[in-house]
Amino acid sequence: MKSDDQEFAAPQKSMAVSIKTFGCQMNMYDSEVAGGLLQHQGYKILQEDFTKDRQDDTGVPTADIVLMNTCSVREHAEERVYGRMGMLGKAKEKNPDLIIGLMGCMVEEHKDKLFKRFPQLDLMVGTRNVADLPRLIEEVRRTRRQVAQIKQEGISIEYTDQIRREGRFHAWLPIMTGCNKVCTFCIVPITRGSEVSMPARDVYREASRLVQEGVQWLTLLGQNVNSYNGISPVDRAQTAEKGLAARNVSFPELLESLCQIDGLKALSFTTSHPHDATPELYEVIERNPKISRRFHLPLQSGSDRMLKRMKRLHSFAEYREKIKAMRGMIPDVSITTDIIAGFSGETEADHEATKQALEELRFDGAYIYKYSVRPGTPASKLADDVPLDVKEKRNQELLTLQKAIEAENRQAWLGREVEVFAESPSTKDPGKLVGRTIHEMKVVFEAAPSRIGSFVKVRLDKLTHETFTGTVS
Repeated sequence: MKSDDQEFAAPQKSMAVSIKTFGCQMNMYDSEVAGGLLQHQGYKILQEDFTKDRQDDTGVPTADIVLMNTCSVREHAEERVYGRMGMLGKAKEKNPDLIIGLMGCMVEEHKDKLFKRFPQLDLMVGTRNVADLPRLIEEVRRTRRQVAQIKQEGISIEYTDQIRREGRFHAWLPIMTGCNKVCTFCIVPITRGSEVSMPARDVYREASRLVQEGVQWLTLLGQNVNSYNGISPVDRAQTAEKGLAARNVSFPELLESLCQIDGLKALSFTTSHPHDATPELYEVIERNPKISRRFHLPLQSGSDRMLKRMKRLHSFAEYREKIKAMRGMIPDVSITTDIIAGFSGETEADHEATKQALEELRFDGAYIYKYSVRPGTPASKLADDVPLDVKEKRNQELLTLQKAIEAENRQAWLGREVEVFAESPSTKDPGKLVGRTIHEMKVVFEAAPSRIGSFVKVRLDKLTHETFTGTVS
């Protein structure tokens, strides 16, 4: 995707833009695209969050444009945006020229209701319309009217050489978007739509371009990344016109092909659904050392009754068998998960089943959240009948248990020598580097800046919270 520089006027001055990202890695990627497109048009992209130290003595943000790329997966993420909108409303009273915009999933979910709730809001951009952002900003500057672009069809992925990445050696690479699963609690099918995959040839071409630019670790993104099929509806139509049979490229096949790119040192992916986690996928991971040994596989609950109520398409026993098979084929795999505490109808027995699941499966990491109703989801028709204090109690019990499990798992790594990909200087100690292992564990170690962008053998000496300190071997 290329921008048309003649489509709209460049800013009259180097207008400063602050972009704050909430939510998933796909949002991070969209923000990188937005920043790159705007920078290409002559805007100055500010590094810091507008709420921190970029306010003058009047309390007005020094940014001319403030954009928030929003998330709707949990109520808390939306509440944070609402709080910042209130803050920006007061700032706009002092600076009427301040332009305020929203991107992302909240735009898809709430649409024009946001304009009515926040008159200070100038523009909204849907998940499939990031490329329209420069034009919309220019329209606001020219007309001072509220404008929006929210297209419901198509794929919310933009491949562009104008992207603005923070790091040199790592890049997000979306390969599919949306989800065809019907999990009752999940708003993704509403905000991101049905599953659409980028053509395999386009993914390979973009990955190769990124590696040629110096990227050495790619993270493949998708709301349900391992359901990737590699053929878009357009490809199917064009293939049919030529009288050829369309062949889907599976996710394991895509991983296998990307591993052949010269110069690519590491490849990871997120997020997966248990239904699409297969032995074929485990085999590809096992025989390709470039592929990350961290596998994120959301469980959500250890109770079969809750899993059925969530429409997760698997029982706990089936999930456990997948974990057993994965660990059998990839002995050093690190498995992480998601857990919801206090879903509709959850009893104390259901909660205990989840605790037992954590004890048994010994995850290396878990995102554990209190359930919050997402309007428009199937679960919004179910009673949110677990009291808030009970949700909080269960959430804390699960967090405490999982924290102890993670600490025990990480302690077992102390004294071992591992390969660490050096990513950047440490912000706390400029004399040290920060990197991550192929299991995606964070490691800080002393080494020359020239080692950035390469794998370094490090002995893990100390563990502080979730970060290892090591010594170069």
